[in-house]
Amino acid sequence: MVPFILLGLAALAAASKPLPTAIIDSGTIAGTTTSLPSSTAIVNQYLGVPFGKKPIRFSPPVPAERWSTPYNATTWGPACIQEVSESVQLLFNLLNMPLPLGGEDEDCLNLNVFTPANASAGSKAVLVWIYGGAWRNGASAEPQYDGSSFAANQDVVVVSINYRTNAFGFPADESIPKKERNLGLLDQRLALDWVHRNIAGLGGDPSKVTIMGESAGGSSVDALILAPPSPLPFRAAIMESGQSSVKTPLDAKPSSYKKSWAKLVQSANCTTDTLSCLRSLPATTIKTIATKNSLTFGPIPDDGLTLPSHPRAKRSNSTTNTSSIARVPVLIGNNADEGKTSVIGQNDARKFLQPLIGNFTDALLAKYPLGSPGAHTENDRLALIVTEFQMQCPVAAYANASANAGIPTWRYLFNASFPNNEKGFGAYHTAEIPFVFGTYPTANQTRFEKEVSFEMQRAWADFAKDPFHGPGWAPEPAVGLFGDGVKAGMSEKGKAPLRMIQSRQLDFRCPLYLPLYT
Repeated sequence: MVPFILLGLAALAAASKPLPTAIIDSGTIAGTTTSLPSSTAIVNQYLGVPFGKKPIRFSPPVPAERWSTPYNATTWGPACIQEVSESVQLLFNLLNMPLPLGGEDEDCLNLNVFTPANASAGSKAVLVWIYGGAWRNGASAEPQYDGSSFAANQDVVVVSINYRTNAFGFPADESIPKKERNLGLLDQRLALDWVHRNIAGLGGDPSKVTIMGESAGGSSVDALILAPPSPLPFRAAIMESGQSSVKTPLDAKPSSYKKSWAKLVQSANCTTDTLSCLRSLPATTIKTIATKNSLTFGPIPDDGLTLPSHPRAKRSNSTTNTSSIARVPVLIGNNADEGKTSVIGQNDARKFLQPLIGNFTDALLAKYPLGSPGAHTENDRLALIVTEFQMQCPVAAYANASANAGIPTWRYLFNASFPNNEKGFGAYHTAEIPFVFGTYPTANQTRFEKEVSFEMQRAWADFAKDPFHGPGWAPEPAVGLFGDGVKAGMSEKGKAPLRMIQSRQLDFRCPLYLPLYT
């Protein structure tokens, strides 16, 4: 284990300000405290706490070992090995997305806990955050995932977890049993097991856990619903711009993972005794090959251990008496401009779409004539198509199927951007995250910006505290709209940070896509 354990009792006693401590099943942890201008509450932070041992490369996770001296949980732990291609790095730079704070290492199975300092044992609702990153990258130590504002302003416990991604998290080697290939999903399950066992001593109620995630993190949340652990370690779920049940032609396929693995093996000269050879290489060698070649990896159906073969049918066929999925209340939604950042520089919608949907392209484009609302330019039109095709309409199909199966279901749409964080892409993919966490830039913030963030944070927290009563608006087919369409330069006068609309106002083109979804 990377030695973050070296904080001794003498150092604790010598500290000018007593550090918060807690006892978990691995031993004592010593954290730190913080306070925010927006709240009088003090938040205890326990950072980089191991929930698993350093994993053997391409092998399932194992619980963390016990330690004998207090563990220094005052600094962020390392991220898992990242795969950030040149094009993705350019996008990160464009969006001013910071790198994780704790560096990266294979010894990365750690998590962070943010809890109100006055929380008594087992008293607070818990939100467990699973990050996105297209299964290639991501880390709980990204600054925008800091749960301090959530804990201080909403009186909840927030946990953010790490899991392995790219080739390290989803090795596509045929010699590995299917049930041991979705390592990233197994990491998540081990982290949830840690939460179930330890969160009471950190102020959280293990019977009131809500899992939430964005993009691949949203897909991870849905995977946990579709193939739930036993006993069930959560009672509600929030999915932001991601789910696993409705697949589109734009989604990566397991066949592409096999091709990426073959390319990795060949480039590493590991065609003989592949796993032993790859395990002997420095992690940076595998990372460099994957990054240079933009290799894609992700979860595969694994006989239902972490992901079923036909998730959409499994959800649609779920009933109270026969369901094998977790029939927990769900809150699901997306952003109004999801496609903007995925079609940068693309000015030929037909050329972009034809390889993906073939003869359906012309019929689709006819539904989005140039000059119509949201389609003023060719790039606008393509971004709108990708937004609806890839995100909004799958969310609509998911919400409808869940509601029809009798599962309490709520839906939202985020549609706002503001001068102090406007990137030119509107409500782009991931734009809602800092508003949910309260980590958006506060310099030159507007009143309305603050209200939107507060309403989102409150809705998520209210849902976690009482999921059967929802986040503050009517269930499906209603949609909670955050931001009211406000963009940089637009007047905020008379705008409501949250209002309710009906799904039919958004989804009138969605029936066109249904035959293409699986």
